[in-house]
Amino acid sequence: MKYPRSVHIVTRKHLKEAAESYQDAAEEIAAWTAIVEAVRWHNFPEVRGTFTDSDCVDNYVIFDIRQNRYRLITVIHYAKTTAEKRTEGHVYIRSFLTHKEYNNRSNWDRRYGTK
Repeated sequence: MKYPRSVHIVTRKHLKEAAESYQDAAEEIAAWTAIVEAVRWHNFPEVRGTFTDSDCVDNYVIFDIRQNRYRLITVIHYAKTTAEKRTEGHVYIRSFLTHKEYNNRSNWDRRYGTK
């Protein structure tokens, strides 16, 4: 179901940089972004219902890109709906990694623009 406001992706600039750096993944990054903007997840099982190859590891949600060639590392603050409040949720982009880089856990929370 599409909601009036999209999930906030923080920061989209990181996805643009990943698409520029890994052009073979650009279309899949764009597709992932479009899907995420159209959903409102309340928990990880809902994420898994959308992306069956996603994993939740120590509060990170990891998405396989290009059939596991790349990994998109995120932190998700899920949407909440109560009688008093309705939040849209946020997806924080932590890293976009090759499969080999993903194996080094210190890369998971790497900031873009720093080495």
